[in-house]
Order: sequence, then C-alpha cells, then structure tokens
Amino acid sequence: VGEDARVSLSALASLSSAPPVRLGEWRLSDKGEVPVMLEFDLGADPEKQVFVVSTDSDRPLAVAVLLHSLGWSGPYQSALAAAVLIFTFGMITTEVMHRTMVAMIGVTLTLTLLALQHRVPSLSKAVGWMDHGTLALLWGMMVIVGITMRTGFFEWTGAWACKLSGGHKTRLALLLFTVTGGLSAFLDNVTTILLIAPVTIKLCKLVGLSPVPLLVGEAIFSNLGGTATMIGDPPNILIGNMLADYVGFNDFLVNLAPGVLLAAPAVFLFLMWYYGDYFRGTLMVDVDQLQKMYPITDRALLIKCGTVLGCVMVSFFLNPITHLDPAWVSIMGAVWLLAAFDMHHCHEALQSVEWDTLLFIAALFVMIEGLGELGLWRLIAQTLSELVALAPVASRQYLAIGLIMWGSAILSAFVDNVPFTATMVPIMLQMVHSVEGISIEPLAWALAFGACFGGNGTLIGASANIVMAGKAESEGHHISFLDFMKVGFPAMTLSVAIANGFLFALNAAFYQQHAGAHMHDLADIGAR
Repeated sequence: VGEDARVSLSALASLSSAPPVRLGEWRLSDKGEVPVMLEFDLGADPEKQVFVVSTDSDRPLAVAVLLHSLGWSGPYQSALAAAVLIFTFGMITTEVMHRTMVAMIGVTLTLTLLALQHRVPSLSKAVGWMDHGTLALLWGMMVIVGITMRTGFFEWTGAWACKLSGGHKTRLALLLFTVTGGLSAFLDNVTTILLIAPVTIKLCKLVGLSPVPLLVGEAIFSNLGGTATMIGDPPNILIGNMLADYVGFNDFLVNLAPGVLLAAPAVFLFLMWYYGDYFRGTLMVDVDQLQKMYPITDRALLIKCGTVLGCVMVSFFLNPITHLDPAWVSIMGAVWLLAAFDMHHCHEALQSVEWDTLLFIAALFVMIEGLGELGLWRLIAQTLSELVALAPVASRQYLAIGLIMWGSAILSAFVDNVPFTATMVPIMLQMVHSVEGISIEPLAWALAFGACFGGNGTLIGASANIVMAGKAESEGHHISFLDFMKVGFPAMTLSVAIANGFLFALNAAFYQQHAGAHMHDLADIGAR
C-alpha cells in the first residue's frame, strides 16, 4: 500500500459462528512486506475454519498465508523456552563458566527447540536478530576510546574531577553520576559508559580506590538518565517510532523527565547508604601534585582524537534533526581515527576492542529473539492484557499502568528490553482496542519507565551494564552477576516505585478523563 493503513485478522470456527476471535491488528506502510506470525489451534473441523482479513486501506492489499505445523512441541514451546531462559540465567548467575560461553550455549538450545519444529532460521535471519546498531556503536566507540587512552586524557580528566570535587568522596560521586545521567539523556547510554568508565577507572587508580562502586553507580545512572528522552535509550526509540501517531519527541521529555528527576535523588541516597564508608570522608591525596604527575602525554594525538570525538558527539546530539544512524557515525569516526593514528599498525588500536563483550551481547540478542519465535514474549504480553480486562472499567487504566510498568521492569532485568518492547507495543495497541477504559499514551510511558529502569535490575539487564563490567574486568576488577544485582535490583525497585506513583498522579491529572478515547478510532477497522 502506498499510505499508512491498518490491517486486522480474525478467526471463525465456521462462517456461521459469531463473534469472531480477533487475532491481531497491524499498521502497514509503503516500506514493503510486514511478516506476522500467529499461533492457533485448529478447530474440531479444520476444513470449515475461516480467517477474515480486513483493512481500512482503499488500495489493493496482498496477503500471503503459510501454514506450518509445530508438531508435538507446539503446546509446550513456551514452557520449553522459559526453561532455556531460566537455565541460561542460572548459569550466568552462578558463574560456572564465562558468561559469553553461557550465552552461546543458550543460543544453541534455542535453535535446537526451533529445529524440533522444523523452523531453524537461516544464517542471514539469525544474524538479522542481532541488533547491528548496538554492536556497531560499541565497536566504533571502543576503538575511539582505546586510541584516546594513549594520550593520557583520562588520567588528566580524573585529576580535574578530584579538583572539582575538592577531594570529597560524596561530591565526587555526585559529579560523576550527574554527568553520566545528563549525557545519557541525549547520547546512547552505552556511549556514555564507554566515555565515563575509563575516566573513573584511571581516577580510582590515581587515588587508590576500588572503582567498582562508582562504576556500578554510573551504569545505574546511565539507565536512569537515558529514560528521560526519546533518544536516550533503545526502548524509547522503539516506542517513539512504533507509536509515532500518538507520541512525539517532546512528549517523552515532558512525561518522562520529571519521573527521572524524582527517582534520581532517591537512588543516589540509596547508593550512599549501601556503600557506606566508601562515599564518606575525603580523598587522602594532594590534588595539585596529582595534576602535575598526570599531564597530557601526546598532545598531537589528543588533537586528532578530540576532533574525531567532537564530530561524533555533535552528530549524536543532532540525531533528531539529521537522522544519521549513530552506529554509522561511530564506525566512520573509528575509521578516521585509525587512519590518523597509524595506518600501518592498526592492530594495536584494535586490541582495545572487547570482543568477548560484543560476542556475549550478540549471542543474547539471538537467544532472546529465538525465544520470541517460540512464543514466550507473546504469552507474557497477552497474559498482562487478560489481567487488565478483569478489573472494573474505572480502574483499568491504573491497573494497566502498574502491570505494564512492573512487568516490563522485572522482565527487562533478565532479558534484553528491545525485543520485549517490540512485542509489547502491538499488544498494547490491541489492548486499547479490545479493552474498554484505557488509552495508549499512559501505557507507553509505563512501558518506557519499566523497560529502561528495569535495565538496572541485573548485570545483563542493559547493554551499558555489560560494557561497564567488561571495562572493569579488563582493568582487573571483576563484577559478578550477584554483586551487581545486590545493588541494582533494590535501586530498580525504588526507582520504579517512584515512577509508578508519578505516573498514577499524571494519569489522574491528564489522562484518566480521556481513557479509551482511541478505542473507537481503532475499532473502525473492525466494521470494514
């Protein structure tokens, strides 16, 4: 179709049966075909079963249907997928082996389940399940940061951070966390961690502190700060694109940023309490002497690095205007800097790339998408929708906000939040259509808060956490799954509780009186 259009699919046991069972509704555009996978049980008399496709498009619409039997494992595929997920994260938690190996085993088990159903994806499809944007962004920024480290810039910046804080540990933590959260609101939080973590590690090495509490706090604040804007965190970008008819860039800032500002001080106080003496007192170091000991060591290279990094950062900030993919910007910046660094010895610069971290993230993407093919995320999302429908009409929107926010937060702590968000948005649209008394906007903000804040729950909840742990490990500081979870999960619970209260108040003030307003617009398609 050459215009935006909606298509719905319903099932009838026979032409005479009523009402039809609505299977879903999708938005189409002129971008090409839209594949949709649905699972259903054939009726007692399959030859009489009917599927009805309806659309509000006034142009011809082609529909191709391919039926595939799931075999004996079909009724149990969601349970089997859940078992693979629990096994994988249990292995990661206990650290029986390196997390990259565990993720690869998880991928193997997932593909084995798909093979039992004769649905093994092609190599190109499996590679397509990886988030190439995230992986490319990580690779490019790792190269840029690795070359910049050779200039002494991070040691010099660490000395200045000591001076700005006056040597006071609490002020130093507040400075680093605020900068991290502020940058993450306008940059990808992975990029922010790649820039801030080296400064923190070098700073702690200079003053004789363990960098782990500061690094964990920075990862947490990068996820908090990224929630405030549409471009700060991948789930927000996905929500903004998929719900472009209902929410815009400024809507994210107006509805999410106040919740972030309310949650951030509480999380900071929790971190101060949890780490206790670590953040109390002053650093026993001569700051002036520190600055003299760690000057810039290679000014010529720093100028090259600063020029490239400055261009990359400006391009990131201008993304809402230029729409340049940050991954491409990161790759181009890395290539330019490699050429400027040393065209004959680029292998030295490539040693700074943490290949095991990239492989771990790539394997997680494939496993999570594969489990989605097995219906696990659809089952969870549909269960949430059914629970909302059980509540009285007047309280449904509040229940929907709470279920979506807490459900997505807990799930996002253990699985990548991008595929879950991509699964939840269509379910929310379907919920708004089929369940009376709810609107899409507050559900979008609940999903954004839950998916982004939920990334703080565990080490694997967000890519920024994994990158932070990789940076720490490369410097000899191991951060285990449980070590992070002991801090991250309470911080996540606290921030989600605050965001939940804020969104309830926002809903009461602005959204509740219009609850269900979009339902009639969406329902028009059902009469065609």
